[in-house]
Amino acid sequence: MFGKGVFQEEENVLRSIIRSIDKRVDYSAKEGQGSRFTVHVKLRGHEADVVLDLEDLRTAKLDMVTRHQIRQKIKARCDHLDKARYGADILGLKPARLLRAAPKLEPMAHRGGFSRGPRR
Repeated sequence: MFGKGVFQEEENVLRSIIRSIDKRVDYSAKEGQGSRFTVHVKLRGHEADVVLDLEDLRTAKLDMVTRHQIRQKIKARCDHLDKARYGADILGLKPARLLRAAPKLEPMAHRGGFSRGPRR
């Protein structure tokens, strides 16, 4: 998958991070400039790219905080690809989640003015 200078261990770390997000995600890694590389993810016919740093991936083998940051970056991009989950992405994912989780308004029963009794 990777080209020159990248070890099998980093590839295994990247595979385990992506598989922890979704097992159906297809991905490939391409070399970039310097220590950066691009992960091309594909889910249900939709595609996107995520740019990661190779040094972060190396530290992710031992450091769970860095591993979680890489996972969140890839997961945010994969969530945009899952159109069945969020529908058309007009506002973005965070407002879509807030609108879906917002309590629904209940129709209020119309009452006469100021709690008076019936008219005589």
